[in-house]
Order: sequence, then structure tokens, then C-alpha cells
Amino acid sequence: MTASSSKSNETTLRNPLSVEHLLRVQSIYRELRHERQEIFGGLPFGTRWLRFRYLRAGTIRTLALAQFAPDTLAIHRDAFDWSKPLLLKGLLHHELLHFVLGPSMGHSKFFRTIESDWSQYVNYQEERRYFVRSVEEAARDEGRLWKYVCPNCHATYLRARPMKPESACSKCCKTLNSGVWSDSFTLITVGRPRTDNGEDESPTEN
Repeated sequence: MTASSSKSNETTLRNPLSVEHLLRVQSIYRELRHERQEIFGGLPFGTRWLRFRYLRAGTIRTLALAQFAPDTLAIHRDAFDWSKPLLLKGLLHHELLHFVLGPSMGHSKFFRTIESDWSQYVNYQEERRYFVRSVEEAARDEGRLWKYVCPNCHATYLRARPMKPESACSKCCKTLNSGVWSDSFTLITVGRPRTDNGEDESPTEN
């Protein structure tokens, strides 16, 4: 994920990594630089050029974030406690690609081709799905998700961001109205987040 920092002139880094976590990401940085020399070999050997911080507490959708000017890499705090180290490695791999390719590249086809060429990409994606599910379940249990219900089939939809007012139940539209939107299946808002959902990338998503 990429984002331009609106406070690029700030000298104080908010939510910096702990010493333990910083040493971990520095080790992974060197490992990735060695593994994919054709991609990361041009990066400095050390990480003094890059600042590291945690994403804001309560973040749901964003797992890691690359910011430019100054170059900063933010990581979901829970990723450090995940049982499989590959998750953290994959998140760093993704964000470092943004620094190599530049902010204008985004998540283009070229970007995703290079990312998917990584030998551990498939296993990382699987681990990432497990992690996302865990984060969303925790947010649900803590009441930090928007909750919608279909007035027809009573299916429940949980979202980190509010849905558009005209959003309808996809299942009912598909099975009962030939896949065409119908006001009869417009979702009803039954729950709103109690707290801020943390930090999100803008404008693209990982």
C-alpha cells in the first residue's frame, strides 16, 4: 500500500517500533535484499534511510503502509505477534517494492507481476488471509465494524467502512431479481462502530 504523508515535515515519528521489533524488521530487510538482489539489491545495505512505525491502534483494513517524504514504513502491530513469521516478511516485501518502484506505480499489473515472482508469495498470501480474518473477527467482537442486514433474507454484512446508502443484498438480487439491483433488498444499518477504525491508506488498497 502507498500513501503520501500530509505531514512530511514532521521530525517526530509517531508510534515508533520497539527496539525488539525494529531489530526484527531490519533483519528481514537484509534477508529480502539478499534473496531478491535483482529487485532490492540497489537499496542501501542498512535501513537508516527508512523510518519504521506501527499503524495507528484499531486499524482494520490496512496491514502495512509505505509513505514517502520522508520514507516511512508502517506495520500493523498485531503482525509482530502472528505465529507465522512469513506474514511480517511478506508485508515488508510488499512495501519495499513500493519504495523501489516509486509512488506512481501503485498496484499496477507490473507491480503485482514482480511481487508474485517472489518464491514465497503463494504461502504469504495464504497466511495473509488468515491474518486478515483474525483482525476482522477481533474488530467484530469489539464492535468496531459497520453491521448491515438484508430485510429479506436477514443476511448480515460486516464492513470496516460504511457502505453506500443504496447497497443491496447481492444474494437476493442474484437469486430473486436476475442479478439486478432492487430497492426491496436494500441493506439496513443495524450497527455502527463504537470507536475509530484506525488508519487507512488513500487512495488505493492492498
